[in-house]
Amino acid sequence: MYAMGVSTRAMGDFVQEMYAMVISPAEISRITDSVLPAVQEWRNRPLETVYPFIFLVCMFFKVRVNGAVETRAIYNILGVDIAGKKDVLGLYSSE
Repeated sequence: MYAMGVSTRAMGDFVQEMYAMVISPAEISRITDSVLPAVQEWRNRPLETVYPFIFLVCMFFKVRVNGAVETRAIYNILGVDIAGKKDVLGLYSSE
């Protein structure tokens, strides 16, 4: 959500509505700030030159947007290298 530009207040509202938990915008900001370095490192990591197998998986989720429920797709791209090791190449969300 943070990567898509959703405000910390909106994320708190989402968590409260979906999970009946109250998390303050300050706490959400602290959590996102603590994981951002790991996310940036993952996004900038070197990839293998060749992935003999690549899988594209799409999962659909119901999300509430402006009071209405919408179906959103999350695309997961998974590569399998020559040694058979699986690597998440990307995660993308539909709008």
